[in-house]
Amino acid sequence: MEAIGKTHRKVVTPSFIVTNVLFVALLVAITIPGKAKIATPVPFYVATVLIEALYLWRFFANDRKPSTNYIAIVVWALLIAWEVCSTILKITHPVLIPNPENVFNVFPTLWPELTRNIYSSLQLVFAGYFSALILGNVIGLFVGWLPKLRDTVYPIARVCAPIPAIVFAPYLIMLMPNFRSAAIMAIFLGIFWPTLLNAILRVGSMDRRIVESARMMGLSTPQIIFQVFVPYTYPAIATGMKVQMATAMLMLVMAEMYGATSGMGYFVLNYTNYGNYTNVVAGIICVGLVVTVLDCLISLLIKKTVKWSE
Repeated sequence: MEAIGKTHRKVVTPSFIVTNVLFVALLVAITIPGKAKIATPVPFYVATVLIEALYLWRFFANDRKPSTNYIAIVVWALLIAWEVCSTILKITHPVLIPNPENVFNVFPTLWPELTRNIYSSLQLVFAGYFSALILGNVIGLFVGWLPKLRDTVYPIARVCAPIPAIVFAPYLIMLMPNFRSAAIMAIFLGIFWPTLLNAILRVGSMDRRIVESARMMGLSTPQIIFQVFVPYTYPAIATGMKVQMATAMLMLVMAEMYGATSGMGYFVLNYTNYGNYTNVVAGIICVGLVVTVLDCLISLLIKKTVKWSE
């Protein structure tokens, strides 16, 4: 009984109480008739319940960390402020700041269009991201291993890596045969040079005594690279994938705003041109959800494959 009491006190903290009180307050706010005209509150209700379920899962999965409560408090506070100001009181701009009921109603209403654009964007991201990641690391391993090649390629990589690839997007759109190849190339350039530079630096920082030991064991150069260098550099490669994925998504969405006919960036820009900011806000939320899901998948990969990350 004493152990159960301690566990209960550990869960029922002030931040936990505040978080769930705000959740209930948001549900109540959605039920209050407001001055703004809304389509239906059902999708907003569903989104609110899903967010609460995700919060509770993360809270208990992370050993009840207070930081999870603080994040949820911020989310609930923002949603309550949005609901009260735009729907109940209608004190915000009715076009530029649409009410949340109408925004979340976009997802069930336009889900075929959203799904099609998400699929289009992910195709381009994966093509550019993984090709740049693989080539950058493989070439970087060989360049970092061979001193003469490293002295030639490293200065070039240092110059190219800091250049934002998005500045090449307008030129690539004119140069490449179609937009898809231009977008893939923009993502590739943005990921390849930083990946190559980091791979060269990681190989160069490796203790040479490890290499000498491998040579004494009779390993050839390819064997040293793939049996010594790859395991040595993989943890850094895996942890860097999260930053590189966020960069790839940023470049993709920006590139899609130049001349695409599909994709998440196109969805946002297209409805911006029509002045439909309800769909624009829904598109921005959609981009955030996709990026969050990809980040979670990469984090899971790191947790499963890099032991010291646990």
